[in-house]
Amino acid sequence: MERRRLLMATNIPLESLSIVISILLIICIIASREHTKLNRLFLWMLAVNAFILGCDIFIWVAGGHPQLVCAMKVANFFVFNLGYLLVALFTAYMVTYIRGKGSIASDKIVPAITALCGVAVLLVIISMFNNMFFYFSEKGYFMRSPLHWISLVYPIIIILLDMVIILKHSRKLGIKDTFALLSYGILPAGAIAVQIFINGLALAYPATTVSLLIIYVNIQVEQSKRLREKELELTQNRIAMMLSQIQPHFLYNSLTSIAQMCKETPDKAGEATIAFANYLRGNLDSLTQKGMVHFDRELRHIKTYLSLEKMRFEENIQIVYSIGTTDFMLPSLTVQPLIENAVKHGICKKENGGTICLETMETAENYTIKVSDDGVGFDITALLPDERQHVGIENVRFRLAAQCAGTLKIESQPGKGTISVVTIPKTK
Repeated sequence: MERRRLLMATNIPLESLSIVISILLIICIIASREHTKLNRLFLWMLAVNAFILGCDIFIWVAGGHPQLVCAMKVANFFVFNLGYLLVALFTAYMVTYIRGKGSIASDKIVPAITALCGVAVLLVIISMFNNMFFYFSEKGYFMRSPLHWISLVYPIIIILLDMVIILKHSRKLGIKDTFALLSYGILPAGAIAVQIFINGLALAYPATTVSLLIIYVNIQVEQSKRLREKELELTQNRIAMMLSQIQPHFLYNSLTSIAQMCKETPDKAGEATIAFANYLRGNLDSLTQKGMVHFDRELRHIKTYLSLEKMRFEENIQIVYSIGTTDFMLPSLTVQPLIENAVKHGICKKENGGTICLETMETAENYTIKVSDDGVGFDITALLPDERQHVGIENVRFRLAAQCAGTLKIESQPGKGTISVVTIPKTK
């Protein structure tokens, strides 16, 4: 009994402090308002860890009260099974983080470890009936069974597998990130090894809390910093994009054409003025648009722009729309610069004009947008003829990659025309 009181005096304050640390980290993550997959996984890890610690404290406090045995069995069930869930969540977190740095050696590690955890959970359920791992004495105390060590071997094996993957990608991760991720293996595994030999000492989840704190300081805070830098870069690119679209020659030519129409066809001039105002509003709205926009909105802006160009060039520009799907999102002003490129550097430089085709398609994995023209084309190995337009195209490529993991591919041959293909994965 004296030994139990000593263990309670050690375990309960240690686990209570671990709960407080976990809750504080949860508050910090939520306050950051960064809803990334990595943050969601980390939040789940913290929440599960805090819940396990709470259940374990309840088992210690309720020990010696036979009337609470049923409640203790339920709490113990959660402690064991959520422990395996916590290991699986860390594996998913680790794989997600490594994949963010580039490719990972095997994409099958998460399903494999999830399957191992599933087997461990099944064994715990069986133990609830045959007392294979644990049981509660008549006085209401948690007791280990002879095979209890098996329940601890499973998380050690999984943690060792995770550590192998981390070490395999250590060069990609860097020293600091490698150390932070390895701490999740070294500290809990060491604590579990101690628990195998010292019955009653609850070190595993406090050790897990310490490793989560290390990960937060070394990875999560740095990740938040990188996200803020990325957001700033995206904001600067939106400004550059907007400025690149407000081209003096285009504005001057459009206003000149409208002024001429006011004398000859006032009704048409009124329509052109509204279209011109909508075009400017679309460009200005893109400056404040931080997230993705629906393709329908992008398509309306494209049609507004092309109506102004057709007003200037009349029969020289033919437009063909082959819209297979519109039910998807993309960064604002992604397609319009490609259309502008087709008009300015393709059709307008061709003696008899030409045709621009805008096509959208949907596959099981992607949404595809294709802009093609039969204009003069250009040498793809060189910069676009207009350096500003080249910057605009690279801006589109950057925003696609940063906001939706999309890609832009341009093919062109002098005298044959240009094809620009935007590919947006259905899952980022």
